[in-house]
Amino acid sequence: MRKLTPVLLVVMIGAFIGMVAMRHKGDDKTPLPSSKQVAKTDGRTDNKTDSKSGKADGKTDSTGSGSATANPDVKPAVSLARPLRTIALGWEFLAPGVIANDTSGGKTSAFKAKNLEVSFTNAATVEEVESALAKGGAEATGADIAIMPLSSFVASYERLRALSPEVVFVVGWSRGREALYGTTATSLAKLPATGTVKVGALAGRPETFLTLFLLDLAGVPGSRVEIVPPGAPATLNAMYRVGKQRPVGKLLVTSADTPHLLPIVAVAPHGFVASQAAQLEEWANVWLEGVRKLQADVPAGARLVASLPAAPQVVGIIEALGQIEFASLRENAIAAGLSGRGQLTLDENFRTTWRIWREAGLLTTPPPEVPPLYPGTITALVRKEPAEAAQPPRAPAAAPGVDNRPAVLLSIKGPTGAKGSTGAKPELDAWVARVGFLASVFDRLPLRIGIAGNPKLAQQVIDATKEQFNLRPNQLVIAKTAGSSTIDVLSAP
Repeated sequence: MRKLTPVLLVVMIGAFIGMVAMRHKGDDKTPLPSSKQVAKTDGRTDNKTDSKSGKADGKTDSTGSGSATANPDVKPAVSLARPLRTIALGWEFLAPGVIANDTSGGKTSAFKAKNLEVSFTNAATVEEVESALAKGGAEATGADIAIMPLSSFVASYERLRALSPEVVFVVGWSRGREALYGTTATSLAKLPATGTVKVGALAGRPETFLTLFLLDLAGVPGSRVEIVPPGAPATLNAMYRVGKQRPVGKLLVTSADTPHLLPIVAVAPHGFVASQAAQLEEWANVWLEGVRKLQADVPAGARLVASLPAAPQVVGIIEALGQIEFASLRENAIAAGLSGRGQLTLDENFRTTWRIWREAGLLTTPPPEVPPLYPGTITALVRKEPAEAAQPPRAPAAAPGVDNRPAVLLSIKGPTGAKGSTGAKPELDAWVARVGFLASVFDRLPLRIGIAGNPKLAQQVIDATKEQFNLRPNQLVIAKTAGSSTIDVLSAP
């Protein structure tokens, strides 16, 4: 099965591209533009930094110049004639773009080599990102693209709805930036069956979403959760970028345990996507080049980011980069649903995040009928580089060792049966879907499957799930005895 995966992936990619082409054929709302566009070079740098004196106005930008090229099969695009501006909710997110745009030592910017003028800016708050997108990239303080955690994007969506913002690319995933602490080691595994669960956290933050998501799996909906200010008495405490001074309590789970639950995405308003899809394609293509350069020399990339005005010291950038895994083209294809491995696609992740935030009261409206995802950027790159998109996946790293964690981090009730079933007996398809989803969420941790009174079905579930989602041989284990039908998330491989 593993030997056939690249071949199957190429076939699926071809079929998906055909579907996307049919979907957009004749669609005036989301045209796919062509490469006939010219961006004029005006020599501007949005950070207003004098390259000779080094003086700056305190805003953080890195700017190149030129014009964009893209897929010749798409419709004509409107020339920007200005920098394509990107704002990120975190200095570390800027690294691949800043590296690709580096001109130190007489280097030619990789963006400029593709005739694309770009600008990169950091934002301290979500409100700054929202403001920049609202202004648009035509203004020096605005932006065309925002890089932010998907959970933050979903939390902001109602305020940005008029812009019809869309996810256009997966930048990477969080790897341990968010952490959950409990008053005891079993605070998450042994939750009260009724009543309110207090969580010390800040509304709308990724670490808060991680906590609410885990509570939801444990059978505690957002309606039973009370979010209190950090430091107030609480059963659980959600933390971000935990440093040397750790909070009181036991470390239970981090985003390193859920490596695909918290994607970091690039977002753009629909109007920009519709008119500048070719520019987006070239931007993403060069961005991936920056990812490869960063992976080859992380300290050099960190120094470049730290050299920007108002940036933190290089040691802080290096620490932050250690908590991100930047995405490859293949991983973008998987996240976009071009591969059958795993159920945690962007589509599913967006719907789940919206539901969690709404149950917690952060959102008040139903989700968009169709998740705001634009697949054109990823499919265009896959069409150009099918071999790169079909590369074997990176082996998941072992979950970080944490002392004194209980053997069972989380116990999740199994499905009670497929929709439309006449009895309470769990059915194979329902179990496979549930276990496949959880295996995608907890990619680095083993799951223990127990079905009360039916160990044969439990083994069938394990075999079918491994085959359908191409899981690691030891990722699923069967419970020796099962007094109830549960899926246990174990703390160690």
